[in-house]
Amino acid sequence: MIEVRNLAFGYPQGGFALSVTALAVAPGESVAVVGPSGCGKTTLLHLLAGILAPASGSVVVDGVDVAELGREDRQDFRALAVGLVFQEFELLDYLDVLDNVLLPYRVSPALTLDGEARQRAALLVEQVGLGEKRCSYPRRLSQGERQRVAVCRSLVTRPKVLFGDEPTANLDADNRDHVMDTLFRYRVEQRAPLVVVTHDRELHGRFDTVADVRELTA
Repeated sequence: MIEVRNLAFGYPQGGFALSVTALAVAPGESVAVVGPSGCGKTTLLHLLAGILAPASGSVVVDGVDVAELGREDRQDFRALAVGLVFQEFELLDYLDVLDNVLLPYRVSPALTLDGEARQRAALLVEQVGLGEKRCSYPRRLSQGERQRVAVCRSLVTRPKVLFGDEPTANLDADNRDHVMDTLFRYRVEQRAPLVVVTHDRELHGRFDTVADVRELTA
């Protein structure tokens, strides 16, 4: 489902380079990406998701070599196939919970906002315990509630793969477990690969594989 070969990347201004000879993630497999700050964990995740383009090599996700796509095609690919959860939630203050969940449909021409999508968003919000707050705005939500909205947004498009960049770093233990339970449940039900960058050692045991970026680049 995810296969990386001979990947090379460097920022134009220099100062950082990443090289990965091989990485494979099977359908339904969960991988925790670990390593010290600055080693390239987030950069690797952005390359897998098509946010960044490598200088060379292949990044095949769900049968598509993302490295060969242009910028607009990578954006469409992310909208259609990728679910992303970030540490900072990335919610819009002027949208309520339900509209924040549906945001991908409003910003990507590759997606169509229809009744089915609205029903799916409402169901996800109910499943994470926010049904009574679906009309609330982010400023009235706790940290854990905001992150649960972000998780719903990552799942509403029914992605083929899931990525998380420190998605539980700002959460207490209960909310951390709630967020991870939701992601792992989707992974099992849809056999979607789940790749999460994390510094939380208590989470490592939940993943099938723990991949240290320093070993991938050795």
